[in-house]
Amino acid sequence: MTLPLPATPTEFRGVWKRTLYAEPAQPPYQYTDTGTQVVWLQGAQWHADLRLPAHHDALAGIEHLGACSRAQLEWLAHLTGFVGITQIDGPVCTWHRLQDLNPSLEKDVGHLAWLDDHLLEEQHPHGRYVEHWQRQCTPDQRELVRTDAQGRLRWLQIGDHAMAITPRPAPGHQNSLYTPLEKASDDALRWRASLCMNYLERDGQGWQIRLSTHPWRIGHPATPMNDTPLKLDTTQNG
Repeated sequence: MTLPLPATPTEFRGVWKRTLYAEPAQPPYQYTDTGTQVVWLQGAQWHADLRLPAHHDALAGIEHLGACSRAQLEWLAHLTGFVGITQIDGPVCTWHRLQDLNPSLEKDVGHLAWLDDHLLEEQHPHGRYVEHWQRQCTPDQRELVRTDAQGRLRWLQIGDHAMAITPRPAPGHQNSLYTPLEKASDDALRWRASLCMNYLERDGQGWQIRLSTHPWRIGHPATPMNDTPLKLDTTQNG
């Protein structure tokens, strides 16, 4: 028997871009980051979150994963990108990460508060950090979800924004998924970095890749993935 999953409240759905990361949660801040490019797509149940440093010169001249050096593989595997199911209980949000580029044993939980109608604040439960999220589109945008035969998210589209996910191949190096990057073998690093997340925007010329865990893809045109059998769900938010 398949049980229904809780739905994310409508007001939190949509596309969000981070405008501030700071430590600790209250000023005076000891550290701030406004340069990392961060986008969070939140659907009725699924989320997809991708974070790419503003400068990724470490990958200059690279055109595919197989061409990466050891240092470049570590750089890629250290990026933040994850996909999963969202649970919101009052002000407490839990992001259950089902696919994670650089997984941690720590649970991903934040306290959410509205600063205005389009600006959301997230704080770590113990005050370690604060993040500000700016809404990019209204929460009533049409949502498209595609999952593969294993139930893994492959495509999350909200209006003219989408995240395309290519899971890691199996079998792989699952036993090394939590091994510190500096201790992982080159093959294990390449497998870990093979989880590819592309953030796309659509304009009059079609879909374009704006951010990617494989940065050499940025700026390329793209289409919804159709290379594997996908289950397509179409919903209207609200």
